[in-house]
Amino acid sequence: MGEMIAHVGRWVLPVSSLPIEEGAVLVAGGRIKAVGPASEVLRGFKGEVRQHGTGAILPGLVNCHTHLEFSALAGRVPPQERWEDWLWLTLTATSKLTPQEKNEGIRRGLQALRDTGVALVGDISNTGESLPFLEASPLDYQLFYECLGFDLLDLSRLEEAFPFFTTSQVNENRNISAAAHAPYSVSPALFKAVKRWNKARKRPQCLHLAESAVEVKFLTRGDDFFKKLLQARGRWVPGFSPPGLSPAAYLHSLKFLGPDTLAVHGTQLQAADCALLARTGAWVILCPRANVYTGAGTPPLPELMQAGVPLALGTDSLAGNHDLNLFGEMLWLYKKYRRHYPEGRWLRLGTLQGAQALKREKDFGSLEPGKKAALGFIPLSRERRFWEELYANGAAGAWQWLN
Repeated sequence: MGEMIAHVGRWVLPVSSLPIEEGAVLVAGGRIKAVGPASEVLRGFKGEVRQHGTGAILPGLVNCHTHLEFSALAGRVPPQERWEDWLWLTLTATSKLTPQEKNEGIRRGLQALRDTGVALVGDISNTGESLPFLEASPLDYQLFYECLGFDLLDLSRLEEAFPFFTTSQVNENRNISAAAHAPYSVSPALFKAVKRWNKARKRPQCLHLAESAVEVKFLTRGDDFFKKLLQARGRWVPGFSPPGLSPAAYLHSLKFLGPDTLAVHGTQLQAADCALLARTGAWVILCPRANVYTGAGTPPLPELMQAGVPLALGTDSLAGNHDLNLFGEMLWLYKKYRRHYPEGRWLRLGTLQGAQALKREKDFGSLEPGKKAALGFIPLSRERRFWEELYANGAAGAWQWLN
């Protein structure tokens, strides 16, 4: 079982319940054994007590959306006013990376996640190159192998087009899922094959949805931008006719949406789309700083909240964000919506709700007995606003692991 250790702090933030002033967390054998007021938890306790002082003990974060394979592009793709300009620059820069640069970038990206408090990451890969690095990392993970194929019009099994899914290593690893890239790069047959593969193995799935205005235009009435992009990549389908639907409605028509689906970005979602996502139980993964960086816009948070869409957080990649620090997303949301929503809500999106989105809430996302002892500490003063200081200090890199 291992030695029992008590971590004591001015504040304990279980996330699944109210903050505890002068709290304690007991851990042993890598699991949480008890959480509560220090006066109760330490009553009769004879083991080691570690006093962490003025600050907050909280669960490790859950970053639901990264692209670690783009980490080598840090500083190479500047912020853009138009998302389509950012996409072209990113594709061009990616094509110039060497395998060594990619690998070193993945290592740096994983270290950056760890250093800023991430315990569980959802990583998008369309090569599988990040998998061995994730397996060797102290982070837990859900790898989403991203499938592209606008021209794959006749596909019954995912394995027919993507050999990655033929190995026993992939089929038996519950931490690997299939992902569809986006409505403008995936055929109806491929969307259905991705869903069948995940459903048979009870694994979550994801896609980029309603990320840009040009995506909406492409699906509703056609657009030259994606036609040119697909032609350049040898994926265009002559005679393509737009479905005349919003991205969310289009995915719903393919029966792709559901509680196991993570729809990322959603900057162009309308009220009717939000209501549709809420009815299907699909998650929306917010990456607000990345959306501003890439020129995609901002997610319609009030409409998503009002509709009751389940939400979690991601940072996207170092090609499209300043860093991979999830506290940066929380701080952005806090500053923009401080007068409209409870101040502690953003921590929940970056912890428990992220774990729920990835179907890993039994182990991660909150401080509760039985869960993994993935917890950390952020120093705080007694003078500033509590939640603002928590997010700001976390965004500044103040996270300290306690395990």
